[in-house]
Amino acid sequence: MLMAVLLASGCATYGPGKKDQEDKEHSKSHQHQDVDYAAIDAEQHRKAPAQRDDQDMWSYLANRFTLDIPNHPRIDRERDFYASHPDYLTLVTQRAAPYLHLIVERLEQNDLPLELALLPIVESAYRPEAVSRSQAAGIWQFIPSTGTYMGLEQNHWYDGRRDIVASTEAAVRYFNRLRKIFNDDWPVIIAAYNGGEGTLSRAIAANKSAGKPTDFWSLTQIPNETANYPARFYALVDIFSQPEKYGFTPESTPLSPTVVQLEFNGPLHLGRLAELTGIEKKNFLRLNPGYKRLITGPGQHSLLVPREHASRFTEEILAKASENISDWGLYIVQRGDSLSSIARRFGMTVAELRQINMLSESVARPGTDLLVPRGRPGAIDTLQAQIDAGAKAYRVQKGDSLWAIARRFNTSISQLRSLNALDESRPLQIGQLLLVKAAPADAVAARNSAEQQAADTYVVQPGDSLWAIARRFSVTVEQIKRWNGIEDQGTLHPGQVLTISSGQPEA
Repeated sequence: MLMAVLLASGCATYGPGKKDQEDKEHSKSHQHQDVDYAAIDAEQHRKAPAQRDDQDMWSYLANRFTLDIPNHPRIDRERDFYASHPDYLTLVTQRAAPYLHLIVERLEQNDLPLELALLPIVESAYRPEAVSRSQAAGIWQFIPSTGTYMGLEQNHWYDGRRDIVASTEAAVRYFNRLRKIFNDDWPVIIAAYNGGEGTLSRAIAANKSAGKPTDFWSLTQIPNETANYPARFYALVDIFSQPEKYGFTPESTPLSPTVVQLEFNGPLHLGRLAELTGIEKKNFLRLNPGYKRLITGPGQHSLLVPREHASRFTEEILAKASENISDWGLYIVQRGDSLSSIARRFGMTVAELRQINMLSESVARPGTDLLVPRGRPGAIDTLQAQIDAGAKAYRVQKGDSLWAIARRFNTSISQLRSLNALDESRPLQIGQLLLVKAAPADAVAARNSAEQQAADTYVVQPGDSLWAIARRFSVTVEQIKRWNGIEDQGTLHPGQVLTISSGQPEA
């Protein structure tokens, strides 16, 4: 097993305290209901922060902030809210501590404002497990289609949107793209990170055509969430520039990296690896939230590990952590399944099933996949039983869509969704295992006709791009091209009508 050691970093929802309190605080921070905001002297908060020695990463950041803080009531309101929760801000810096050096390093390498290291506070409160209503995940909160567009792998075993290193590099690529589109107009760039470049481009065009100012704070045709998003960011910039003024103390975070990145080939049992190297499993998994199960799956992977423990990851240890992994496979949860029935079916306990799949809830949701043991005594091969009943197993390939798979196997989209308990809002993933069962030709024709009539249509707006539309509907660019016969170099035109055969607009 080939292993390389690379220096990485030492350098996620919402509010202080327990999770239910965190969710409540996050809701407040996004809605600001029942909060009495006192008037704040804007100029008082525009003063340049006093320079401090680079005692840790947070002071290092504060001494290198370069963005001007706009003078706007929205920022004052957000600042007042954050400043009223100093314990929460301290908690967020504790969560960020293992990742901060890596993030700052990537921002510096790309000549990006270091203030962007605060954006995960707005996005996820630095919680890698954070998931939004639109299925955005990780500290940088990428939705599935945007993650795919930015090169983040998502499969049965791994979600690059949650991987600290991979998602940070994707966020950096996205910022570099946005700064070129919007010519380093950072309030607009920050808003576009939340609302999409198409939304901001259309809003700017609308103001321009109406003879109104086109700076971000003058834009009116944008959603409330996007309108308030840069204000939260700039409020945090001001507070972190001078935390002592606001009565909170950031978690002391070393200036030097505290973790290193290891690369390896082949699957590993992460729980066993943590035990063999003497690292607390909870902390080990928190450094590597991209892995969806305790087993990493096939292919090449990387791990973040505490720097002081890196020497323990020897070839011998890695070999022990990879033993007997071939005894595990994937099972797609069917309607009527429960964790207890699945556990009995595969000869395991519910506790073991939840542990190996790192499940935080006790519900078996149809369409999800679970890691299960192969060939245990008394286990029932349910997938084989389904195949024996006339279904075929098919693994999703690059470029596939439900429509294409339905045509290939002489079935319908609705049949595929029903047989596999597919969520209409979730696009297919490369490597996903589907059960397919051919239907009578006349039934297929009728169903496909009805589904075609039910397909969404979208009228292209000025400033739209294929990528922005794909992000809005949680589909891929390749799917839109295929559904509409668009060539690789094809361009969109305002007023053009597109067919969107699956997915739902992003909220």
